[in-house]
Amino acid sequence: MLLKTMKERRFMYFMTPKTVLVSALLGALGGVAAMAQTNLSPLPAPSTPGPDFQEVYQILSTNLEGIKAAELDRAAAQGLVHQLEPRVSVAAAETSSNNAAPLAEARVFDNSFACFRVASVTSNLPAAFRAAYHKITETNKSKLKGLVLDLRFADGFDYAAAAKLADCFLSSDHALLDWQTGSAHATLKTDAITLPVAILVNARTAGAAEALAAVLRETDVGLILGSQTAGQASIFKEFPLRNGGKLRVAVAPVKFGAGKTLSGGVMPDIAINTSLDDERAYLQEPFKVLHPPPLAKMDAAAREAPDQPRLNEVELIREHHDGDDADEAPTRDAADKPAPPPAVADPALGRALDLLKGLAVVQPNRPG
Repeated sequence: MLLKTMKERRFMYFMTPKTVLVSALLGALGGVAAMAQTNLSPLPAPSTPGPDFQEVYQILSTNLEGIKAAELDRAAAQGLVHQLEPRVSVAAAETSSNNAAPLAEARVFDNSFACFRVASVTSNLPAAFRAAYHKITETNKSKLKGLVLDLRFADGFDYAAAAKLADCFLSSDHALLDWQTGSAHATLKTDAITLPVAILVNARTAGAAEALAAVLRETDVGLILGSQTAGQASIFKEFPLRNGGKLRVAVAPVKFGAGKTLSGGVMPDIAINTSLDDERAYLQEPFKVLHPPPLAKMDAAAREAPDQPRLNEVELIREHHDGDDADEAPTRDAADKPAPPPAVADPALGRALDLLKGLAVVQPNRPG
């Protein structure tokens, strides 16, 4: 049931009689980017040509006070790599094992929304994801209503694994990825995961994780939240260096969907600005408030509504959906209700959960 136009595909979830309600939800959550741009234009050429490298090097080597040839060579190499990032990078000598778990965490929020945090897109990720998903669905008492795929800080260059994971969410044939040495299509199946999906990315989402995010959006599986990805979804070739490291060079682009080139990073549908340090901390404890508001503001908020809990966008939509009178202020008896669970402080995860909760009210499942 794929819709035909780019705009329709991007908002597939929301094509229901409740479109206005979901639009209001997204507006309250921060808004959706007009159109996600997966292919970014290259940086504009400078207005004046830069100096010749050999000329500058010769001048510095013979005139810069106190510089040694080895220091100048090292600076030149570092500057060259820096200017060509992320298409070129230097990898240190291998010091860690490749046996690290590809799935860092799998947990359930509010008894209805599963979150899977990917550490690295490697060959064993699809099997690890399927095992974790089946474990959650078998042990969770209530039926899942949505799924968060957290690709923040995820890397890896196994594009076949990225395609296999994307295939878990599709029930019909679709072109997925083409990575020069191979390609993949979704397979026909009756057990595809059709839950609404929110995909979290950031500036450290790299390589095959970027390709995974792009293809899930292209096939209408879910929306992307966060910040622009690293722009390293390419076919890389590694060249050994004399110091034991490796020079990683992008030698070919990765394509997704109907031949679209994935370059320059993936832009989110919903932009969320959070520092990388904060995001790392939230991954350890999503409920921890890293930046509490000043006490004066907290006291003022308490004085304005000391006994009235704030209704979030999801609750307002649910009440409207259930036929409550919009002109009457909702009343709450705190004594009759259990204490609410702790709120998720992680901005990206919290936004994703709110989005999924709203979708669960107006459109429980994505078409297969």
